[in-house]
Formats: sequence, structure tokens, C-alpha cells
Amino acid sequence: MKMRVLVTPAQLAITCAFVLTACLLCQDRGGTPPVYGGMQVGGIFTKADASGSLEYWGSCPVKDFYSDFPKLKKISGNKDSVLESLREMFSVDPKMRVNQDADGKIRMIEEDVPDDLLKVKIHDLRFPAEYHGPDAAIVAILETSEVTTFRREHNLGTLGDVGAGLPSEAYAPDKPRVYGHLHDVTVKQALDYILQTFHGFWLYENCKVPGDSRIVYFAFFENAPSAAPALTQK
Repeated sequence: MKMRVLVTPAQLAITCAFVLTACLLCQDRGGTPPVYGGMQVGGIFTKADASGSLEYWGSCPVKDFYSDFPKLKKISGNKDSVLESLREMFSVDPKMRVNQDADGKIRMIEEDVPDDLLKVKIHDLRFPAEYHGPDAAIVAILETSEVTTFRREHNLGTLGDVGAGLPSEAYAPDKPRVYGHLHDVTVKQALDYILQTFHGFWLYENCKVPGDSRIVYFAFFENAPSAAPALTQK
């Protein structure tokens, strides 16, 4: 499977894109630059040392090769909880729901976002021990036979041939690795598994494209050790 590399103006984004047919109807959304969106949402996650996921409709400016964030409201940052902060930040998005799982994961999900790809079940997933970072782990998930078969059977493909391969952090010896051998897990469960090694949130963005299709972007925003979050995308 060819990987599309998406780079923000700050060289922070690496995103994997698929074209999926039979798009559900949705409104035009998104529009928040990824660096700003990542810093705002990531700042809240970093402060709380929280982990979770963000699933939403965006606009995906393909010509710029990066994903965008949902519309966000600037907040004061003095809320009592991470849920209150995120709910106020996403209050300008009427479809967004922010909740917390029993295990503590924060879920930021637009109620009408399709989750077909997240439900694909992977029967055998081994994370390559030679690669480092969350980006390489996402590549391992998306290159499984079940995901590639789903893509083929649903006539899915990449938009263009912009780039391929792993991000540079995959070869950084000081970056932790995701270890493990998983059986019979969904794509969503596999993405959650990455959170055991890297705190932060994974991102699943859907965008309309002409011809009743959609693009899906996966990304990972890692909590930073300081107030300014380090951002990575896949």
C-alpha cells in the first residue's frame, strides 16, 4: 500500500490518505490549520496527561497535503477538567460529542462520522520491533492484509503518488517503540493500543471529494513533555 506523506508548513504532519467510495452526506466542516488545532487540543491533553481519539469530518485541503482540524473556540484554559475544556473548545461544532470511556480515554467524535474503516477486524498484527514512534505503528496497522483487502474490495485507493515510506522518527534510536502481537482486533482497538506506549490522541478525519467519495486521514498527536505539544501525523 502506498503511503501519502502530508507535511504542514512547520513540517509536522505525515498523513495516510485513502479514497473511499459511497460517501455519507455531510456538511462542509473543518478549516482549522493543523498546527494551531494540534497545539490547542494537544495542549489540553498534555496538561492532563490524557489519551484518546478525535473522529470528525473535515475539508482536507488536498493540494496543500495536510489535514485540517474541526472548528475550534479559543478558551481561557482555566476549566476544572479536561472534559469541560474540550467541550467548550468544540462548542462551535454542533455535531461534536466529547466523552470519557471507563478506562479514561477521551473520545471526541462527531455523531455522523462514518466508522467503517475503524471497524475492520485484523486477525494478526505484529508491530515491527525495528521501527520507532507512533507513526510507524500506524503504518503497520494500515498495511495489514485485512485493511488492504477492505480497500481493494471497496475500490479504495490513494490520491496521487506524493510520497512513500516511514517518517524519520521511525529510525530514531531515542524514540520508544510500540511492541506487541495482537489477535482479532479492530483498527480502532489497534490504534488505542498505541496509546499504551504514547500518550496523546489519534486522529481520524473524513473529507468529501468530488464524485461521491471521501478521503480518510489518520494521524497521531503525541503529548509533549512541556507546555508546547510535539505533533506528529500519519
